[in-house]
Amino acid sequence: MDRPNILDEGSSQRRQTVAPETESLFNVRNFAAAAHYAVERLAGMLSRDDVEGVHLQRPADLMASARSLMTPADLDGFDAARFADILELYLETCIKVNSRGYMGRQFSSVIPVTAVFEMVAAMAPQPASYYEAGQLANIADRLIEEVFGRFIGWPPASFEMVTTSGASLANMTAALVARNRYVSGSWNGGLAAGRSTRPAIAIGQDAHFSVSRIAGIIGIGQDQVIRLPLNGRRQICLERAAVTLDAAAAQGLDIFCLIASAGTTATGANDPLPELAALAKRCGAWLHVDAAHNGAFLVSDRLRPRLAGLELADSFCLDAHKALFLPALCTLLFYREKGLAETAFPQKDSYVFDPFEDEMTAVQSGVKNFECTKRPAILNLWLAWSLYGRRAFADKLEHLVMMTEAAHDYLADQPDFIVPYRPESNILCFVHRPLGVYGNRLSGLQLELRNRVRAGGRYLLSKVDLDGQTMLRIVLMNHRIGQIDIEGIVAEIRRHAREILENNATQREQNRPIRLQPQE
Repeated sequence: MDRPNILDEGSSQRRQTVAPETESLFNVRNFAAAAHYAVERLAGMLSRDDVEGVHLQRPADLMASARSLMTPADLDGFDAARFADILELYLETCIKVNSRGYMGRQFSSVIPVTAVFEMVAAMAPQPASYYEAGQLANIADRLIEEVFGRFIGWPPASFEMVTTSGASLANMTAALVARNRYVSGSWNGGLAAGRSTRPAIAIGQDAHFSVSRIAGIIGIGQDQVIRLPLNGRRQICLERAAVTLDAAAAQGLDIFCLIASAGTTATGANDPLPELAALAKRCGAWLHVDAAHNGAFLVSDRLRPRLAGLELADSFCLDAHKALFLPALCTLLFYREKGLAETAFPQKDSYVFDPFEDEMTAVQSGVKNFECTKRPAILNLWLAWSLYGRRAFADKLEHLVMMTEAAHDYLADQPDFIVPYRPESNILCFVHRPLGVYGNRLSGLQLELRNRVRAGGRYLLSKVDLDGQTMLRIVLMNHRIGQIDIEGIVAEIRRHAREILENNATQREQNRPIRLQPQE
């Protein structure tokens, strides 16, 4: 008598015992219907030429709307109408990065085909840390590494690149390499044992707030962060920085890492990298460059000279989800010396890493970054590069920078606007100063203008506080933005300013307190 096929029987039984609700979760027809609706809706959004910023809702109102869409009880299968309502609520509350009115922050309008690949990667995943799970993702890392190595000018095979989820993580990872190299044994023994000096990190006054957090995260301590003064262009001032570092050393601080910027978040300024590389070398410090924003200039022959000296850095990172127009998050972290990346996290476990390197493990990045399950975000860059090549990226970047320079020149010609810094990228700061408004009133007016313009829904800009003055700030990320849009937001600012000042004048006449909002 033949023995029963236990595996087949068990498989059949498992198939039969799966609940209908579970089968509904993975129904292919429902997936196709939802995807078709979403694609049609997004295509319509991309085709519009509306001027929009963001449509803010009160948190309590949005909470009520979102709660009403949650399933109140177990339902029979996929509810297409509910899916449509949920998608509509999302699109209603998202920032309008594809609109000519969106000038608020460094969130990019993305190359549409990469969004399609996002869905493919979600349904057919390639976790990017390990070759056996993410074959193409790890190969794409190496291919993009080769491409950017040529732009940087580093000799082939002398350097290496890993991808991370955001520049905050990339900056911290590079700082860990510097710490582990200059504070020997710190990974296992900590920082204090046997040291007569205190390890310290030096950063520019306008460094991104995530950079200032690094010291606390990696055990250096916030008290060991040295803030380097800036010059009139909001770059690290070389002469004063040297004096500051010498003074810190005299107080027992051992500066092992200097973090510069290529594209500060506040103004887009580039620090003087060649001179800072020499200063870091004199101090025996690792030079890392946070080039999250302007690092993309590498792909442009016209803009690349603005990154002169980047090739001298020990490490740097750039965000492809900013100025290379990809879905977030995709950050490229480069090390000038091959073999250093894996020293960030010198720990291995047998269920993840093999004892000996072979042709497959040689190209995987799991040992070199913090993430274990890592999205294959690099595939979006490899896809777009394969389809369109370098020139497409460079053209958009150059247009955005040119448009920002044109906006600077236009605002500088307006008698009621102050533009203190000529832009080095696609970020522009300015102040609207109506006649007779000065000092604290002027700062308060900028904040109120940001709030009112944002609430109006047509335009979105941001604000930044620099040397005690609140300024308005625009970031041009959308290639559709033109001179008419710059003139449009200026007209909007002036209109709101008139209303604010007229309202304040009326309140003064009635002896009521003026409701100009305080600075954040």
